Amino acid sequence: MSGDNGYISHLPSHPPPLPSRNLRFLHPSIHPPIATGLVKDPPAYSYRPDICSPSSVRHPLITKMASPKNAPHQPYVDEEAPPSYDAAGSSGSRVESADPLLGSQPRFDEPDDSFPPDYKTVVAEANLAVRQRFVSKVYSILFVQLLATGAISALTFFSSGFKSWVQANTWMMWISFIGSIGALIACYVKRKDYPTNYILLAAFTAFESYTVALITSFYNSQIVLEAVVITAVVFFGLTLFALQTKYDFTQWQGILMTSLWILVAAGFVSMFFSHGSGFELAYSIGAVIIFSGYILVDTQLIMHHFTPDEEVAAAISLYLDVVNLFISILRILNNQNNN
Repeated sequence: MSGDNGYISHLPSHPPPLPSRNLRFLHPSIHPPIATGLVKDPPAYSYRPDICSPSSVRHPLITKMASPKNAPHQPYVDEEAPPSYDAAGSSGSRVESADPLLGSQPRFDEPDDSFPPDYKTVVAEANLAVRQRFVSKVYSILFVQLLATGAISALTFFSSGFKSWVQANTWMMWISFIGSIGALIACYVKRKDYPTNYILLAAFTAFESYTVALITSFYNSQIVLEAVVITAVVFFGLTLFALQTKYDFTQWQGILMTSLWILVAAGFVSMFFSHGSGFELAYSIGAVIIFSGYILVDTQLIMHHFTPDEEVAAAISLYLDVVNLFISILRILNNQNNN
């Protein structure tokens, strides 16, 4: 039957209960009635217990229903209503539980918007532009280092006063030796901190350049020039070969490290015993082989070991290889010249 306003005024005497997914909105003892007719043009309507609310007809989740017989005209009110989305979002921050749900762990793979993604991995896995920029930085730094070392070493040949001062003040050798080691360690620790890493790089290069200048001051300028040319040819040849070949030279690291420690031990022992030119030649040839291998290894490692913001550390590794190769070739040429 219908009332004057077009709504259904009588409901079935035994209405079925709501589905289980809607029971959380109601008191457990309430089984609300369900309308069986259609609503046509509902006007503004106040709540009546014998007529379904328009809101309950329009929405499947009925939250405003008729009261039980023992409490007429008293609709059910949820005492702990959930907070509104506006209230939750007004705080400006997301509230998270202190303990992860079910023992779950926080995610560490979420991207850091403050750091470019290509700078979180090794250079070989970055895009082409990042790889090219990194390689250009490394070899530009290396070129400046070698240029500074060559300029300071050349002073010993063009300035007799500087050459005499360097050879007379041997205490500076120990300062440059200790300073280069300290700057090298600091560069490794601060290799990603700009501009601290470049300041430490300049200090390390200055100490190493003085050491090389002291060593070359005891050799003939012609032999030094020959050693420079040979070192440059060997370095460029090994670099191109390491970049073009598909062979993985990085697997040589263990062998080269063991050989280097044997070479260092042999040099330390030779300080306390007399030796001839044969030992000097063999020692220098061994050093050339070892540091040539390190050039191959480090050339490939700069792409597969360093991240794009570690150009200083990559340049230092190549710089040490070149300097040690140069000194070894210089000793070989001097040995042959003396013979």
